[in-house]
Amino acid sequence: MGKRSRQRQKNQNASRDDRDNAGWGAGYADIIKENKLFEHYYKEQGLIPEGEFHQFMEAMREPLPATIRITGYKSHAKEILHCLKEKYFKDIQELEIDGQKIEAPQPLSWYPDEQAWHTNMSRKLIRKSPLLEKFHQFLVSETESGNISRQEAVSMIPPLLMKIESHHKILDMCAAPGSKTAQLIEMLHSDMDVPFPEGFVIANDVDNKRCYLLVHQAKRLNSPCIMVVNHDASCIPMLQIDSDGKKDILFYDRVLCDVPC
Repeated sequence: MGKRSRQRQKNQNASRDDRDNAGWGAGYADIIKENKLFEHYYKEQGLIPEGEFHQFMEAMREPLPATIRITGYKSHAKEILHCLKEKYFKDIQELEIDGQKIEAPQPLSWYPDEQAWHTNMSRKLIRKSPLLEKFHQFLVSETESGNISRQEAVSMIPPLLMKIESHHKILDMCAAPGSKTAQLIEMLHSDMDVPFPEGFVIANDVDNKRCYLLVHQAKRLNSPCIMVVNHDASCIPMLQIDSDGKKDILFYDRVLCDVPC
C-alpha cells in the first residue's frame, strides 16, 4: 500500500510540473484567424462596401476584451473591489506587453456599484504573460471561490433587465455554461436582510455534459436556491408543487431563454 501510494504521489507531482511548465513558461500557439468560405459568404451578402471589407475583417479578428464581474451579495465584495483597484489594477496600467500598451481596467458604466470591469487585455494575454501571473492567479482563485466571475459584458445584460427580486421563481431554459445563471442566483441574494430567499432558479439545459458545467458554476456560490434540470427546453414539462396540502402547477415570475445559435 505504502509503495503504491508513494508512486501515485510521484505521478501526480510529475503531472503538476508538466502543467506548470506548459503554463507560464511555455508560449501559446498563434491561431490564424482566416476562413475563406466565411469571407466569401459575407462578400456575397453585399452588406459591407467593398472599400470597407478589409477593415471589417480586421475588426472581426480583434480579441474580445477581458471582463470580470464581482459577486455582489458576498459580504466581502467591497474588499474584493478595493483589492482589485488598489493593488492589481494599479500595477497593470503601466505595463506594455508584446508591444501592446495595457490600458487601465475600467468599470462598465451601466453595471451597478462598479461590480463589472473590462480591459483591453484578452484572456489569452492574461494567461500567458509572466508579468500578469499574480493577477491571473488571483482571478483563478477568486473565481473558484465564487467571489468573481469571468463573463462577457453582453452576457451580463439580460439578467440586469429582468429586475430580479428575492421571492421570484426563475426558469433559465438554455442555461449552460451558467454565467447568467450564476448572475440570477446572485440577484436573488442581493437583499442582505433576506439570508434565505423564497425564490429560486431552475437551470435547464438539453446537453447532459453541459449540465455539469451548470453544477460547477452553482456550487461556487453556495446557494440553496438552484436546481439543475437536463431536458429539451422546447418541451419542458410543467412542475407541480405542494401548497397547503394540495398540488399546484408551478408558474414562473421570470423566464430567461438564451437559445443557442
